[in-house]
This record gives sequence, structure tokens and C-alpha cells, in this order.
Amino acid sequence: MSKARGTGGASRANLLRSVGFASLAAAGVLAVGMACGGSAAAQTAPAPIPDPVVGHAGAAAASAQVDDVTVTARNREEKAQDVPLPVSVVGPKAAERERLERLSDFAEKVPNYRPNISNPRTSGTAIRGVAGGTGASSGGADGSEASVGYIVDDVFYTHVGFQWQDFVDLQSFEVARGPQGTLLGKNTTVGAVVIRTQLPAFTRSATIESSFANYNRFIEKLNVTGPIIDDKLAYRVTFYLDKGDGWIRDAVTGASYLNNDRWGVRGQLYYVGDEITNRLIFDRSTAHEYNNSGSGVIGDSVPLFANGTLGASYATTLANRLGKPILTYDPYTRFQTRVGTLDQRTIGVSDTFTWSLGENTLTSISAWREFRLHPRNSLGEQLNEITSNAYDVTVDQFSQEIRLTSPKEQTFEWQTGLYSLYERVWSLNHFDFGSDAGRWFNPGSSATAIAQRNSLLNGFKNHRDGKATTFSVAAFGQGTYHIDEQWALTFGLRDTYEIREGSVFAWEEAWGVGLNPAVVDAAIRGGGGVGFYDTGAVKKYFNSLSGLFNPSYRYNENILVYGSVARGEKSGAINTDAQPILDDKGNFKQFQPVITKPEVSWDYELGVKTNWLDNRLIVNANVYWNDIFNYQAQLVNTDYLDSTGQVLRRNYLGNIGHVRLRGIELDARWSPVERLWLTLNGAYAEARYINFDKSPPPADWLWPTVAGQPAAPASLNRDNSRFENFPLWSFNAGANYELPLGNLFADVGGWANRPVTGILYANLSWRDKQRLTNPYSVFQYWQPAYALVNAGAGLRADDESWQLMFWTKNLFDQRYVTAWSPGSVTTAATVTLQAQPRTFGGTLTVKLY
Repeated sequence: MSKARGTGGASRANLLRSVGFASLAAAGVLAVGMACGGSAAAQTAPAPIPDPVVGHAGAAAASAQVDDVTVTARNREEKAQDVPLPVSVVGPKAAERERLERLSDFAEKVPNYRPNISNPRTSGTAIRGVAGGTGASSGGADGSEASVGYIVDDVFYTHVGFQWQDFVDLQSFEVARGPQGTLLGKNTTVGAVVIRTQLPAFTRSATIESSFANYNRFIEKLNVTGPIIDDKLAYRVTFYLDKGDGWIRDAVTGASYLNNDRWGVRGQLYYVGDEITNRLIFDRSTAHEYNNSGSGVIGDSVPLFANGTLGASYATTLANRLGKPILTYDPYTRFQTRVGTLDQRTIGVSDTFTWSLGENTLTSISAWREFRLHPRNSLGEQLNEITSNAYDVTVDQFSQEIRLTSPKEQTFEWQTGLYSLYERVWSLNHFDFGSDAGRWFNPGSSATAIAQRNSLLNGFKNHRDGKATTFSVAAFGQGTYHIDEQWALTFGLRDTYEIREGSVFAWEEAWGVGLNPAVVDAAIRGGGGVGFYDTGAVKKYFNSLSGLFNPSYRYNENILVYGSVARGEKSGAINTDAQPILDDKGNFKQFQPVITKPEVSWDYELGVKTNWLDNRLIVNANVYWNDIFNYQAQLVNTDYLDSTGQVLRRNYLGNIGHVRLRGIELDARWSPVERLWLTLNGAYAEARYINFDKSPPPADWLWPTVAGQPAAPASLNRDNSRFENFPLWSFNAGANYELPLGNLFADVGGWANRPVTGILYANLSWRDKQRLTNPYSVFQYWQPAYALVNAGAGLRADDESWQLMFWTKNLFDQRYVTAWSPGSVTTAATVTLQAQPRTFGGTLTVKLY
């Protein structure tokens, strides 16, 4: 292979040092590159990667013809416009230019996609309004699978904690909407996120990126690749460090909430033989962030119940029980006690082996991942020390997939394979009591109240150890029969056999000289604890069937019409917080279900994909109707009464009879003039409960019992009501323009003596108004419609040796809330704030060689 002497390395290093970014990391990059690549010689560079968002239109492009965008959502590389399914894709150029680094950043590029990223345990990626597994905020969902699959480099990630990471070497970000269980690793009922990272390259390259922003934030990234053995073995190493202050301060400790403090490293080896390839990946990431304090107090509660009675306000309760005032009604000021960071760590290894067997390809994907979380949640707001509820979580997953794939462009194209998974989840809940707990939960002067008040001491804990294991094996196959040049039929089937086992063991950690154990147990239960119990191991066996029927018709080279019927199913969720139901006398009624029913999804799609004007104009649209049966969610058990006839309400992880999703989605881009791209995507989306007859009542429907007056209802009927916190309408609009400026800095000489291109971009993400409260609630709150605007401008050398961008996110500092509560007798009125306010900064990217 011919080689050419590399040029410009010294001048690029001088540029790096001249602006103060020369670091030990850069020296390490150079050392690795020299050790693995020998001299500064480099192989001929490969063709640039097309940008799926705006196409590939370099500064020196002679025409506006756009390279075809490719996707891999069907486990083979295909042109996006040829895939008869609703799939959206974002490429590496857009991600780099617009700093799309986390799952939440991609929401402005993809229709009907809403990642709710809050902390490593309670996050959830929603497609069409459904995420699944989101009961984690209320406990019990560590053993529940998400309804949206998450696949990175062909490895299916089970727990939401694995999604807590930044992307440095992104190759493509794809969102496939609708059930994807036939091919994509596990049964997913509403869609999948498919991420591909860059392969190691046989051309030596090292890039360092430094960003500085407000809130004292700085981000360093490294991306190094090159050959170890020419044309045989290559490596890639990436690293990121992200640190910065939060935008909410604790008035006492000075802690900076919603901050950034994380780092990650990823290493790859890639071997290429005559008939085989092998890709080995290792990654590790960790975070130590204050992302457990998103809610703030906005006022005293007004506990007006639905029967017209008025309870005591939170301020009154606080004064009567603890003799303390509310210190602030400012949601941006906190007075929290014993709060700490959430410490998260993820480690993973995967190996992808491919072997060409004649015209077919055999692929083996082996993987192991581990997730650990240790939160340090607060004991209370307003400097109160009452209770803290936190979950230490450990997840291990082992997976193996083997698939055999036919070549492309055949009359009949097919894939078939086997998949197996073993997962272990430990969800260790600790409910801690603080120094104010005794007085808070035991007001009054009765002998019982005094005894329990003196027996609920600071430091007492109630532990609940939930365990969940899953063993899954599946066989799958999918094929596409090209009937003629216009008609094609894709059909697939997957059969999954799973064994799921769960158990919960609860115990108390309490001590004290002279304390009566029975009184201590009663005090802990009265303060929200669950005492001692053991559900024993519960095991269930599931056989889940997923399928796809997907005809398509190519009217001409510009128009593809398709339809699909898909069935998805996920096994019963394991309730890692299952507990016994006891009446007020301590009599055992039953255990909550440890394992729920399986969730089944039937999805119907009709869509069209069109391209015009030599790919200058792309317009894709589809309609969908998705019925989900036995939807897994948090419910309330109301089957039992206490000795006084009152309903025993206990939340648990169960099934809602029927949920329906339906809507219209649009994805379009247009280049009206050379080097200008306009993008537009959006959705009209409705998510509705069809059969939900045992909905938990909101707090203002749980009025105190008064003799002779109607009792509060055990549950409420939510049949035919819309989801909360989900807008009917949403759209994203964007523009990107690149202007060749020639040799703008020729007089400077050295590293600056080369042609440059100016870059401008702007994105607007608009969301319709959305209800944040239960429709039965006395007080209703709707988050008004709002728009977020991101923008940037900068310069890039035409040889891509450097790029300088200035950018802003949430340009107009739009403040919105994601949850609202009017409070109750024992809680203040609160709101949950968005993840970040306006941020702005600059990013310098330098290619060292």
C-alpha cells in the first residue's frame, strides 16, 4: 500500500500549545500513536463519513448531491430511504458540530423521542410517550425491562443505568419506532435506540477536543486510532472528562446540585483477516454528581380535598410537630440535610466475531456488563432530618448472540440466529430515619406516641433487599422476499423462553439500651418502614412471541410506500419492592405480586418515504396505532380493609389492562441552496389509558375518615384518559449552513495557512402544553407550551486539522417544570425543574495527526 509523509503535525501541536490546551493527555496521545504507528507516515485517508442529518456537503463540494444515509436497525447496512420502517438517524458530523453528547441531546433531532434523563436509576427513554420501567422513581422497577430497547454496537443493555454515559466516538444514532423484538436482541414493545461507535482505523489519527462553558464547566475528549499491524490489527482509544458546577446551590453546605462530574474511557482492538474479523471493546465510565435534588419548594401547601374539606397546611404541621418554620419558597435555594452525590460506575466488555462462510456471514457477539449505583439522598428539606429513601443497585448481565446472514441484493435476503441472556439484579433499599423522625411520626401525648417517639432514633434503618434473575434464550429469523422490482415482503418471527426469579427480604437495623423491640418495630412501621419479612423465591416461566409482517411497494425511484403489523412482548416484571399487606393490627393478608404479567404490544404502521431533486428534498411520514395490553406500571392495591373498615392502600408494580398509542410522524430535510440544509421533524402523538379501572387516587382524594361521612375512594377509574406529562404536538426545526471562506488567515502563516469554512447552525425544539397533574386532582397544572433554541457558529479548516465552535444551549433561558405538586398536610408545594438553564461556551478540536 502506498504511503505519504504526514504534514502539519508540528504546526498542529504548536496550535494546541498556543491556546493553552497542551496537556499530559495530548502527550499520551502522541506517545501511543508513535508507538503503534512507527513514524509519522500515514495511509491514505478514507472517504469522509456522510452526515445523516444534513448529508455530506464539504466546503469544496461541486454540487449539492447528497450521499445516501445508511442505517443498521435491521442488523445490516442499508440506505435509510430503502428501509420500510420509521427509522431516524443522526450522524457523527452533526453530533460533533452541535455537541450531541448524551441521550437527551438527540431529542431535538428525532421525532416522538423523549429521553427522561434524571439520574442513573430513574431515567427512561420514551418513544411515543412510553418508556417502561419508569416506576423506578417509586421503587420496585429495577427488575422491570424498559419498553424501549437500548443497543450499543450490537449489545442489548438491560438496565436503564447502562444508559448513563457520554459519547465520544459516535458513528450513528438511530431510533427505530415500533416493536423491534424480532432482530434487536430482546423483545421491545415500542421501539429501540441503536448506537454504533467508530471502528478502529488503519489510518493513524489523534484528535483532542477541549470545551469551556459557564458554570465553570470544562470537557476534555481524546480520540486516538491507528494500526498495530498494518492492514491486520488496529486500535482505538477514547476518553472524556466532564466537570462543572450545578446551577442550584444549597444555602448551608454550598453543594452544587445538577452538576457535571464524570469520566469514561473506551478501548477497542479490531482484527481483519481474509475471511474473519474480530472487534474487542472495553469501556468504563463513572459519575459522582448531585442529580438527586431536582425538586424545589415553591410555597406552602393548600390541602383542599375533593370532598370539600380542608386539612392543615404543611407549615402548620411543621410548626406543630417540629417547632420549625419553612425556610424558603424559592425552588432554586435548598436547605437539605445529609445530601451527597450519586456514585455510579459502569464496566463492560464485548467481542464481535464475523466469519464469511461462502456468500453468507456468521456473527458471534459475546458481552458482559456491570452497573453499580450508590446514592446518598437527603434526610429532608428545610434543614429537617426525617427520612431518606435510597437504592443501592448492582446489575450484571451476560449475553451471547449468534446469527447467520445472507448477502444483500438477493431475491430473498434473510437472517437467523440464537440469543441468550443471563442477568442478576440486586436492588438494596435502605430507608433511613433522622433525628426528627420520632417527633414527626409520633405527635401527641398518648403513652403509645411517647413510647414510639422515644424508640425511633437517629440512624435507625429499614432495609429491603430485592433480587431478580433472568435467564433468556431465543431463536429468531427474518427475511425479505423481493417479489419484483417494486414489491417486497419482510416477515420475521422470534420465540423467547425466559425464566424469571425474584425475592425480597426486609430487616431492621435498630439498636439502643433499654428499647423494647416490639415498640421499635411499631415505630419503624409507623414511620413508613416495612419491618421484617421474606417473600421467598418466586419463579415463573414465560414464552414470548414477537413477529413482523412488513410489505412495501416502490412506486418509482423517489417514492416508497410501506405498511407493517408487528407484535412485541416482554416478560413479567420483577417487583423488587414487593411487601406484605398487613392491617392495622398486624394481621397478614397477602404478599404483593413479586412477578407481574407479561406485556404485549400490537403495532400497525402505514408510511411513505420520498426523495426529490437529487436527494435535496427528503420527506418521510407515517401513521401508527399501537395497542399495549397488560402495560407494566405502578398501581395501588385496595383489596383489603383494616379493622376500622378503611382501605389498605399499598403501591405495587402491576399491570394496566390496555394502553393505546396513536399518531402521525414527519421527518424531512431540504437543501434549497448550496450548502444550506433545513430540517423539520415532528409528531402528533396521543397516549391514552383505555382500561385502567384501579388508578391510584391523587393525594387530595385521600381525605381523613369522619364518622357519618363518605369515605375516600379506594381507587379511581382512568379509562379513556390521556397520559400526563406528554404533549399532543411537538416538532423540531433546524438549519445548518457552511460557507467556504478561502485562506482567511494566510497572513498568520504556519498552522493557520490553509482554507477554512464558516459554520452556522440553529435548532428549535417546541413542545405543546402538557398536563402535569392527575385529571381528578382538585388543583390542575399545565406546563405551557415552550421552545428551546440551540445555536452555534465557528470555523473549520478544510483539511479538518482544527475546528473552533462557539455555542449555546437553551439560548433564551427557557424555564419549565417537569412535575408539579400542590403539596399535602405533610409536604410543601414543589416543582421539578428542567435539567439545565442557558449554557454557552466554546470548543476547540485539534487533529494532532
